[in-house]
Amino acid sequence: MQVAQASKPHSTPLTLKWLEENYEMAEGVCIPRSTLYMHYLDYCGMNDSQPVNAASFGKIIRQQFPQITTRRLGTRGQSKYHYYGVGIKESSIYFDLAYSRKGFFSNADGKKESLKQVYSYSPRSKLGTMLPNFPDLQDIYLPPSIPTDRISTFLVMYRTHCQRVLDNVIRANFEEIQSFLLHFWRGMPQHIVPLMNSRTVVDLVGVCDSILYRSLANVLVPSVLQPVSESLIQMIRKFARHIEDWIVLSIQDFPKILQQMKIDMTRKFSQMLRRQASLNHLCQAVKSVISSQLLLRQMAHDWSCVDLTSVLKQTLFSMEKYSQRDYELITTLQREFEELLNEQVCIETYCQWLFSIVERCVKIPSSKTPTNTWEICRQFLLTWSCYGSRVIRDMTLQSSFHLLHLMFDEYVMYLVETFQFDAWSNQLLTSITKHPNTVPNIPERQSVITDGRDFLNANC
Repeated sequence: MQVAQASKPHSTPLTLKWLEENYEMAEGVCIPRSTLYMHYLDYCGMNDSQPVNAASFGKIIRQQFPQITTRRLGTRGQSKYHYYGVGIKESSIYFDLAYSRKGFFSNADGKKESLKQVYSYSPRSKLGTMLPNFPDLQDIYLPPSIPTDRISTFLVMYRTHCQRVLDNVIRANFEEIQSFLLHFWRGMPQHIVPLMNSRTVVDLVGVCDSILYRSLANVLVPSVLQPVSESLIQMIRKFARHIEDWIVLSIQDFPKILQQMKIDMTRKFSQMLRRQASLNHLCQAVKSVISSQLLLRQMAHDWSCVDLTSVLKQTLFSMEKYSQRDYELITTLQREFEELLNEQVCIETYCQWLFSIVERCVKIPSSKTPTNTWEICRQFLLTWSCYGSRVIRDMTLQSSFHLLHLMFDEYVMYLVETFQFDAWSNQLLTSITKHPNTVPNIPERQSVITDGRDFLNANC
């Protein structure tokens, strides 16, 4: 990554001032050298100044923080050099809890422990994020009519383009993305364009788009539970609202088969992104509700007044077909929720529970019969909606259950939509691979796991 055609020369005093404003000595904190250098390149880009190389920048850092040391951390083959003893200030636009003094505190014994407090997230903390690998051409079955060298050239071009989109989303330069899309697709070399008539190539583009979109979602809203500023939420919503139009405009002269794939993939991404933004707001509101002892006692009372036997019977009646297992599962979920309510757990625990519901009711059944994935998702959402609406019907209008129910609905829909997106992406990948059984699936979106299990361990 370089800052091109900077009009201002490098200034060590200004760089030292920037370091002082954004970083501080922080015992026990480590930050990757590459991450700090990416922050510096971003600073140079914003100020139109010429950056120095990484080695020279390291000398400037030691001039500002002479006490810091360097450590090599990580597993064998994956280790990176880190600066030890320096952290990012909370006031910095690059703030990341993991690389800050706020991420640690000392107890009476001097032992380092993680803080449970969560701070407002900024995408700039993800500077330097690289896209996951695109599919290897050696694993792709290409029709004899498709020249391998041309596909290889296209993949290199497309990955560079996608990385550029990701970099600008991290910097919140959303207005630049439309021009990148237009420049890439309208500037496509003429000998590459005919490839877009191939079903295999179009499916490959779809897989690459799914990798890009998951990366974009991860840097914009890595966790629906972590507070995000109102300004960032508004930018995310605006981006989600416009990206489909930008895609349509940029590929309007390409084959219909490519247009349909990219529009479908973009539409699903846009829908998930909007849901993440609204869900983030809901989660912050629910946190205030479940932190009130008075409201929790009222919710427990409201729940005890619901005729759960009647709700269960009506829900089962609404299902196309049901078994004893369905009856036992819903009964188990009722009991689990009541226990969580009485234990007055935090929102992270509720999210973990919702994650486990989708795991039991959607993911595990789908893994046994992959061809029925969409029907399994549809039936689960119908049953979930039916049960929830009947419970809420018996609640008073003043009950705080309505807000919790709304958050539960949004979170479950978010989990199911993300699962469907990943399932579709893996289906595309399987359809174009030479040996489907030996090619690993595209991994699930990290934020789904984080919201449920890993985030719980860090915050409860």
